[in-house]
Amino acid sequence: MRGIAGALIVSTAACACAATPAPLPAVQPAAPAVTGGLRSPFDVEARRARIGRALPAPEAVPAAAPIRDVAGVSFYVDDSKSVADPELKAQNLAALAPLRGFVAEVTALADGWMVSRPADARYADRAAEALAAWADSGALLGAVNRQGGYEREWTLGSLALAYLKIRDAPSVPGPRQAAIQRWLCAIAAVVRPPYERMDRNSSSNNHAYWTGLAVAAAGVACQDRGHFAWGLARARIGIAQVGADGLLPLEMARERLALHYHVFALAPLVMLAELGVANGAPLYDENDHALRRLADRVIAGLADPTIFEKLSGFPQEQLTDPPRKADLAWAEPYFARFHDQRLAPWLAAARPLRDVRLGGDLTAAFE
Repeated sequence: MRGIAGALIVSTAACACAATPAPLPAVQPAAPAVTGGLRSPFDVEARRARIGRALPAPEAVPAAAPIRDVAGVSFYVDDSKSVADPELKAQNLAALAPLRGFVAEVTALADGWMVSRPADARYADRAAEALAAWADSGALLGAVNRQGGYEREWTLGSLALAYLKIRDAPSVPGPRQAAIQRWLCAIAAVVRPPYERMDRNSSSNNHAYWTGLAVAAAGVACQDRGHFAWGLARARIGIAQVGADGLLPLEMARERLALHYHVFALAPLVMLAELGVANGAPLYDENDHALRRLADRVIAGLADPTIFEKLSGFPQEQLTDPPRKADLAWAEPYFARFHDQRLAPWLAAARPLRDVRLGGDLTAAFE
């Protein structure tokens, strides 16, 4: 892994939300029926016992310069936000490369701690050291534009989920753990307010679910039930919108990206459901098993995109065939829970599946 240094390119470009139907009202969270502390969806010791292996020592990498302000570049150029300008998209990737590099390093270290056998504390220690350096610098707590705000939310989810893998590492000093936890919950506090404005479509579409995942994971990390309940409430906004046909109206409005955004919306909802199950909130059961209807529709669409072409009235952007990488990472926890055999050949062909937005190596965590 290479160290990442430097600051983000600043852009004032903002990513406007698509013109879509009016969002649903906020859904009130139900109190999770769990006693004691909030629980991680990752059973690190069990995974190490099952799939652990000898790993080389983690590479020593230069400390990534903490990034306080996050600015991205908007790249959709049509009203439905379904057509991307390649040059603007490249500018956005370049602007966010340092931040994404740091996330990749931390999640890889956390995965190393989870799968190393015997347990190699150096993986946990270096992940915690990197997170603590950013915490001490107040990283991600500065100014953001619209696109940068989305990236900060995804980053919080990535780092909070990765941290849950090392939270119980005995070699990480308690004060360092506490500093990381305070920082994650401070970021959670600043990303919440825009999603409490229900006049914004982003408060009801996939952005809300990704932010809900980030805030809920941070809540588990620092044992903050307010953050955890808020995150689950964003999941319930999505769950409430899933129709009898398994579709999400706000994602159908993305026209040629309707299938892509159904996949993109399902991913955080599945991980939020896993967080919920770990803490006594069975989100998979809500709205007459809505998440299973949504997953069923997505699986059918991945197998035959013409389904979404007919439903949306637009040709769909080509996804990988068979599906791989982030398009399928959500399927590892879903398959572990429901054993939907339609997923089995895709998973076998694509493993190991990693998605840093879902915490890293999903195959290692759930297969």
